[in-house]
Amino acid sequence: MMFQRRLLACSVLIVCAASTIAVAQNDEREKLLARRAAEADAYRKIAETIKGIQINSETYVRDFVTESDVIESGLDELIKGVRLGRPTYFDDGMCQVDAEVTVAKVVERLKELHTRHYVGGRVVGTDFSSIEKRMTKRIIKVTGSGAPRVELPPELPQGVLSALPPPVGVQSRSSFPSIWQSVSPQGRLMAAQAARRDAQRKLLERINGVRINSQTLVREFVTENDTIRTKAQGLVIGAEEVNRYYHDDELIVEVTMAVPTEQVLRTIKELHTRHYQGDRVTGTDIEKISERIKRKTFEATGSGVPGERYRRAVTSNPSVVTPDWLERRITVTGQGTDPQIDTPQGKLKAIRAAIADARRKLIEQVHGLELSSATYVRDFVTQRDEIRTQLQSVIAGSVIERQDVDDQFATVTVSIGGPDVWRVIHAQQAIETRR
Repeated sequence: MMFQRRLLACSVLIVCAASTIAVAQNDEREKLLARRAAEADAYRKIAETIKGIQINSETYVRDFVTESDVIESGLDELIKGVRLGRPTYFDDGMCQVDAEVTVAKVVERLKELHTRHYVGGRVVGTDFSSIEKRMTKRIIKVTGSGAPRVELPPELPQGVLSALPPPVGVQSRSSFPSIWQSVSPQGRLMAAQAARRDAQRKLLERINGVRINSQTLVREFVTENDTIRTKAQGLVIGAEEVNRYYHDDELIVEVTMAVPTEQVLRTIKELHTRHYQGDRVTGTDIEKISERIKRKTFEATGSGVPGERYRRAVTSNPSVVTPDWLERRITVTGQGTDPQIDTPQGKLKAIRAAIADARRKLIEQVHGLELSSATYVRDFVTQRDEIRTQLQSVIAGSVIERQDVDDQFATVTVSIGGPDVWRVIHAQQAIETRR
């Protein structure tokens, strides 16, 4: 009898020890996943901040890197090498990681990429020298946040995956983060559909930013003919959804859409052969695009939210009140002109001036968005260089909805989604709340 009691006691101890080990192992897996997500978020934010830096009155870093795969890859290598801080873990399972890089190092890399690979005429070497004078801080610093999940946010810089901790096995979990559990399938579908539409708009804008030759982008090529513009817009209709990411701490879903590069190049070549009547773009220019573009697909990520009644049904933090502009697109119109607007070159200069004017107005509109009864976006970003630059990146990526040119003016309408602005603001609010 005594032997049986001792055997039972030993069995209980073994079971308890095994259970303790299993819990500890699971905790470590959860912490590793949270750290991995936080580091990925930090890389994405540092990339967004750098791409929001203004080079000159017409061009942001985002525009500069869009024109060449080689330039974009070179900048991504810089981002991959930024210094990451030690992870900080919180009781709710979240993790935060700081990332930083000096402005001088960013400017040095941009100058190098410009000298070696840039073929356009809108950015000159002296433009980069003024960046350090305009930026009030000498170090770009961001904070990434992450929860324990295998999926990573979209639009990570190339090569970043190799710099992140490897994924680990986790217990089976729902396909949606907990904040989305109470949202009906209809609400999730509404949010995903809005994100898909936003991604299609951004995908077309990314294609339009491809450089054809030293003087012309695809955007300027399609402007010259209504038929070309209409058919170019059809490129994104058949785009494929390649990623869907539901945020852990806010009812925002991001959807990434992609279209094969081969299809894009084939369409541009066909449009040039059948419909182009100008002389600034030649067949040789079209052929050379494929030499500069090495990616297999063009991709873009859009954001969407469920309707207001679904957002009221669940919230991760009762102290955070989502604004009424979260569901809508923010749209403004700008105008520009040129002394030689009656010529093809003058027309393009007028359009560029109108785009710059529209985006300046968009910055003013975004800064005037209300966060609460007494707080506006401008109040929130005044003392935060990184947040201001991230918002500039969002605005630099605004979609050109419409552009027209008459005898005197070019008129351009641009827009961004409310979720894109809120994602930047809310992420910083959540960081400050935890601290």
